Amino acid sequence: MVQFYFLSVLLNILCGLICVYGKNSDVDFDDGFDESAPPKIPGVDEIQENVAGDTLFSNPMFNLVSGALCLVTGIVILLAPYRGPSLLGDLAPALTAILGGASVLISYLENRSEEFVAPEIVDVILISNKFYIGIACLLFAVLHFIAPGAWVI
Repeated sequence: MVQFYFLSVLLNILCGLICVYGKNSDVDFDDGFDESAPPKIPGVDEIQENVAGDTLFSNPMFNLVSGALCLVTGIVILLAPYRGPSLLGDLAPALTAILGGASVLISYLENRSEEFVAPEIVDVILISNKFYIGIACLLFAVLHFIAPGAWVI
C-alpha cells in the first residue's frame, strides 16, 4: 500500500536522523579518535554542534512518537500480505524501521526513567550500535524511495 510505503520512507529517515544526530547519540564529534566510538565523519563537526542542541531531534516527545510510529510501521509492513520476493522493497526497510524505532524507544526510556535498565543483550545490540542503525535506516529509506520494488536476493 502506498500509505505504508510513504510511512516507511519518512519514519526511517526520522529515526535515522534521531539515532545519528540526536542529543543522546553516542557519537561525539568533538573527541579525538576512539576505537570504541563509531568513525568520525569529516566535515560534520559544525553540523553536530548545530543539530545536537535543543532541536527537534533531541526533543523527548518527538523521539517517543517517532520511535513508536517507526516500530509499529515496521511490524505492520512485515505482517502485510506477501507480494513476492523483494528484499529491498519491503523486508530491509521494515527490519531497519523495527531496529531504529526500538533503539529510539529504548534510549528514550533509559534517559527518562532512572529505574529502567535495558537488558545487557538489548543494550549491546540497540544502544551501542545506535549510530550504525541510524545509518542503515537512512540508507534503506533512500534506497526504498528510489527503488521501491527492487528484487535484491
